[in-house]
Amino acid sequence: MKLLYEAHATVDAPVGSVRALIDDGWVVDTFLGGGRGYVDVDHRPGTVGFQGHWWYRGEISAEPDGSRTTLTYRVFNIARRSAWAVPMANRFFIGYRATVRDGVAGLARQVEDRLRTAG
Repeated sequence: MKLLYEAHATVDAPVGSVRALIDDGWVVDTFLGGGRGYVDVDHRPGTVGFQGHWWYRGEISAEPDGSRTTLTYRVFNIARRSAWAVPMANRFFIGYRATVRDGVAGLARQVEDRLRTAG
């Protein structure tokens, strides 16, 4: 498993509240838009991993940052065969790094909105 991309965003909420949304499945449903048809999901407390296709694994986790939380999204290459092709192919996905960064920033805002309206 090789890390390809990593992005962080700050959530204006305590880590326990953010991890609760990760642990109850809300974060992955929101991030994937409910589209789990081809995705396997696994959990460990405060972290959710999801993978699909032949090469992709994404992980979302939350770590304390003072009274706030740092939300992290990582994209891994998990290909067993032709693993060398993934980084080369991803170079052709112009803007993918920005998409990863924008995705975690948008998720952080959605988490804040959810916590604000739930409280």
